[in-house]
Amino acid sequence: MIKRVPKEKVEAFNAVVTDLKDQVDAILKKAKKFESEGIRNNTIEGYYKRVIAANLYLDSVNLYCKMNDYSIQIKDVKSDLYLTNARKNVYQAIKLLESIVSGHIDLGLTENADKLSSLSELTPPRLLHLFKKIEFSIALVEKEEGENSKVKWNFVEMYGNLAVVIKNFINFKVYATAMNDPRIPYYNEIRELIQYCKTMLEQGAQKYRTKYELSSPQDSMDMNKAINLMEALMKIHNILGENEQMGEVRKTVEKWREKLELDLKRREEEAKKKQREKGR
Repeated sequence: MIKRVPKEKVEAFNAVVTDLKDQVDAILKKAKKFESEGIRNNTIEGYYKRVIAANLYLDSVNLYCKMNDYSIQIKDVKSDLYLTNARKNVYQAIKLLESIVSGHIDLGLTENADKLSSLSELTPPRLLHLFKKIEFSIALVEKEEGENSKVKWNFVEMYGNLAVVIKNFINFKVYATAMNDPRIPYYNEIRELIQYCKTMLEQGAQKYRTKYELSSPQDSMDMNKAINLMEALMKIHNILGENEQMGEVRKTVEKWREKLELDLKRREEEAKKKQREKGR
């Protein structure tokens, strides 16, 4: 049942959010302009314009969430429209970054080396700021939606996509050596960026694993995505010479793969049993 909101509350809400709406409109106008110009050109300038557009889309997320807060405070109603727009704009920011480095989890760790070397303005501090801004935006919308939201599992995908983008934006061909040389510019930030990438891959994998366990029916794709993220983490440990950590991740991957195989066999046997019972 749709809750009726008194006219005076609607008017009060509209008065409060008018300025925020204007800010959002201005931001999105700029974002779409940079996106349109950036997508047309697979050049360094085009890639930078996509990053600018992604940043602008993220700026709108905080404003949409503020408007949702006002909706709850004044009208005592959560605004599905504003939260949907906020979620879409986080997706769009990630999508723009994927268009630069790919959103494929199995992309080789050094496959983007030449392209990343040409994007010299995207320094480790700037990349860290951008990725943490995306993570914050996801967490903010997730909090606004609440624990019992119908779209709660969408956030698992968002965190997973972010983890893949972070991995694909790191120039492991350069940074695997640079992270061990304090004389290199941005030494601390390079180490932080790589550690952040490892953390996000592991957390993304755990979120997919949780989704798999709690969903009904269970979707084997979720478990496969969890395994893929952990395998990417294993490759990073390998290229960095972190053999002990790589071994621990490999054990986890083997356990998860074994569990998935057992679950698939069990579900297959249950399906056959139901089929036999139907035939009686």
